[in-house]
Amino acid sequence: MSERKLNGFWKPAAAVMLTLALLFGTGMSVSAESLLELQERQVALEEQKEDNDAKLEKLKEDTAQKKGYRDTLYQQIETVQSQLDLYRQQIDRLNKQIAEAEDAIAEKQAGIDKNVELLRERVKAIYMSGQSPAIEIVLSSKNIMDYADRLEMLKSISASDQELINSLKEQMSSVEDELVLINSDKSELNKSKKALERKSAELNALYEEAQQLVAEAENEEATVLAGSEILGSQIAENEEAIAQLEEQLRQDGIGSGSLGNIGSGGLSGTGSFLWPMPGYTYLTCYFGEGGHRGIDIAGGDIYGKAIVAADGGTVQYAGWNDSYGYCVFLDHGNGYQTRYAHMSELGTVTGASVAQNEVIGYVGSTGNSTGPHLHFEVIYQDSLTDPMGYY
Repeated sequence: MSERKLNGFWKPAAAVMLTLALLFGTGMSVSAESLLELQERQVALEEQKEDNDAKLEKLKEDTAQKKGYRDTLYQQIETVQSQLDLYRQQIDRLNKQIAEAEDAIAEKQAGIDKNVELLRERVKAIYMSGQSPAIEIVLSSKNIMDYADRLEMLKSISASDQELINSLKEQMSSVEDELVLINSDKSELNKSKKALERKSAELNALYEEAQQLVAEAENEEATVLAGSEILGSQIAENEEAIAQLEEQLRQDGIGSGSLGNIGSGGLSGTGSFLWPMPGYTYLTCYFGEGGHRGIDIAGGDIYGKAIVAADGGTVQYAGWNDSYGYCVFLDHGNGYQTRYAHMSELGTVTGASVAQNEVIGYVGSTGNSTGPHLHFEVIYQDSLTDPMGYY
């Protein structure tokens, strides 16, 4: 996470601590304005955490995909490696066959050379003995029968040696042909092996790249997770600050369940209430039903419609309040207070003076709400009363 983002996470927490220090550490009085600041900050923190958590989920999916890609590459590398091992074994076997064939060729060649040498020795012996072929055999023969016998003996010796030599040559030729085939097979295997080695190198490079991407994704995921944890801590601290301020406001106000009358002055109520939702009278929940604190006013197209002050008075509080969502609390200065909840938008601010029938907000469905409506309460002398008792 960048330093800028970290600063963004810590600033709300620092603001919370500063607010608490100003409120409690210095003995200054608390106010609805201070509470509003904390509540607005709470909304911002929750929205930021929600965005951060959504980013975290996407990062987790991205990391999982990158790990899957990396693992697939690893499996491919193992497959290629197995093929390379097989090729190496086959090449080793061919090299052994080549060596054996070369030895056989050398052996055959040695046999040929030996028999050629023997033939030379025989011819030399014949020559040295004066028994030379052709004319010498004729001249030296005693008679025609002697000539025929000598010539036949010479042919027999020559034919025998030549037959042996030819046999050795045929065997050597066969071995040489076999050697050519083995070398051809080896050449093809070497080509395939080199192609696989190139593929192996490519896969290894891709694997290293994928591993780096996984590491980066895991680091980013860890950073965002840390951000969510920081935001969670800030939200918890802010909630505690809100609870403390609300408790202080109750202690300084007019009793439990109220934020009290903040300040003095402003408009006083007439003691007579106007209907807060002009044009809409349908009630979806009555006072006291299931512990309900007021009445719920609804309608088919009520969302966004204007809410008016039932009587003149001072805005105790205008802002966010957990289950109420966006809400406005009015103090009418005569023992009466009214509350308006679940607004989509505020139409006034804390501390403002409002006249009877003045627009103070717009219908929404914020906070603990199941649909667009106005939740309306009437409090008299710190006690909840049935709003319908005033109409």
